[in-house]
Amino acid sequence: MKKYLVDDTAYYVNAKGAGPILLFAHGFPFDGRLYEEAIDRLASRFYCVVPDLRGFGQTPLGSNGHNSLGYPRVKMGRFADDLAILGAEIACERGCKGSKVFLCGLSMGGYILLEFARRRPQMLQGMIFCDSNATADPPEKAAGRVYLAETIDSFGVHTLADNMIPNLLSPHTNKEKTEVVSKLREMITSQSPQGIAAGARGMSVRRNLVDLLPTIDVPTLVLGGEDDKLSPPELLDGIAAAIPNAQRATVSKAGHLPPLENPEEFADAILNWHSSVSWPK
Repeated sequence: MKKYLVDDTAYYVNAKGAGPILLFAHGFPFDGRLYEEAIDRLASRFYCVVPDLRGFGQTPLGSNGHNSLGYPRVKMGRFADDLAILGAEIACERGCKGSKVFLCGLSMGGYILLEFARRRPQMLQGMIFCDSNATADPPEKAAGRVYLAETIDSFGVHTLADNMIPNLLSPHTNKEKTEVVSKLREMITSQSPQGIAAGARGMSVRRNLVDLLPTIDVPTLVLGGEDDKLSPPELLDGIAAAIPNAQRATVSKAGHLPPLENPEEFADAILNWHSSVSWPK
């Protein structure tokens, strides 16, 4: 993995391919390994940039990964700013300073994607919004995230994985793809309690960005698994309808994590969308 200085921390990044820059933002509580198999296919069209987000995987939380009281917290805007810095650094490295980027965000990464679109619309060439939503947490869900942040040290990441996995994957994956279940479990249990706490607190205070959707003026693909319980197809249908000229695609035999459960179909949906749009030269 490559290492890039991003503000007060070092971002660890898996990068491969050729073409326009496609940045990825993973979900919670995962890391860049979520997209490993999908980028093998996407690298034929894009320069895929897959970071471990601040506090996850190999990327340290940094001093800016805490709130004013010193508790671990990374707001969605902080993640979005990190990705903007990373994207600009990589564009300079590749000799295309100032060029726009594509951004793909899944679940928590979708919240980050919308914050990026709100803060840095001039940097976006196109968006891939996956298995996520645009609303803020209702009070009871926000409180649950704060409770997780406060108790993860005693609760334990293994228990967190046990509780999360059944709702993340499709019935097909849970039954037929034991290797995917094992990879997901290892990915979750390898995360630090501090990083999990930081992400949970950050999501609990995220903005409601439903009103942003009609203002998005870049080509957008809204993508999700057919068996997603957390961001069901009808929710994503509504998001696609709210974004001008958005396209909608569904990945079969996948729940909340299509790039892990069905990476070929996930990647092909992105490639087909990209081929269908007339991009400026």
